[in-house]
Amino acid sequence: MSRSATFLTGLAGALALGVVAGCSGAPGGKTAAVPPAAAPAAGPYKPTATFQEVMDSIVDPAGDFIWKSVSTTVDAKGVHEQRPQNAKEWLEVRHHAIQLVEAANLLAVPGRKVANGNKTVEEGGDLDVAQIQQRLDTKHDELIGFAGALREVALKLVTAVDQKNVDAITEAGGELDEACEACHKVFWYPDQPNPYNTGDRQRDQQHKQ
Repeated sequence: MSRSATFLTGLAGALALGVVAGCSGAPGGKTAAVPPAAAPAAGPYKPTATFQEVMDSIVDPAGDFIWKSVSTTVDAKGVHEQRPQNAKEWLEVRHHAIQLVEAANLLAVPGRKVANGNKTVEEGGDLDVAQIQQRLDTKHDELIGFAGALREVALKLVTAVDQKNVDAITEAGGELDEACEACHKVFWYPDQPNPYNTGDRQRDQQHKQ
C-alpha cells in the first residue's frame, strides 16, 4: 500500500472514531444523558385589562369622539354641523382613529378575560360572562377576523382624516358601527338587538330634536 493510501486510511479511521466518541458523549463509550428539550417560551403578551375595560377605555370613547367630531344636529334653531375647524382639532380626531387601529390588536390578544367578576357593565344581554368567555376562547380565530375588520375601518378613518374628507369620515363611521355590531352579535348578545347600539347613539347625535 502506498504512503498516500495509508495516510487516507488512517485519517478515515480517526474521523470514524471521532464520530463514535461524539455520539457516545462520554469517555469510554458511555452514552451521555441527553438534556430534555427546553420548555416553550411563554407568549410575549400579558393581557391585563378585560375586554370590557378595553372597550370602555379605548374603543367606545374613540368611536364616540369621531362620530361627534363630524355630526349634524337639528334643533329649534336650525341645523348645526360639527366639523374640525383647525389643524389641532383634525389632529385630535386622527389620534382617536389611531386608537381604534391599535385597539384591534388589543382585542385580538389571546387569553384576555371578558370582565372582572361575573357581570359585564351592560345588563340585560342574553349571555352571561362565562358564556361570552367560552365563545371568545373557542372562536378566537373568528374574533381575530372581527378585529381585523375593525382595523381596516379604522385605517379608512385615518386616511379620511388625513385628507380632511368629511364625507369619507361619515361613511367610515357607519362601517365602524357595522363592524362593532357584527362582532357583538356573535360574542355578546347573539339572540337579541343591542340596547347599547353605537349606531343608535350616532344617529341620536346627528338628528337630535
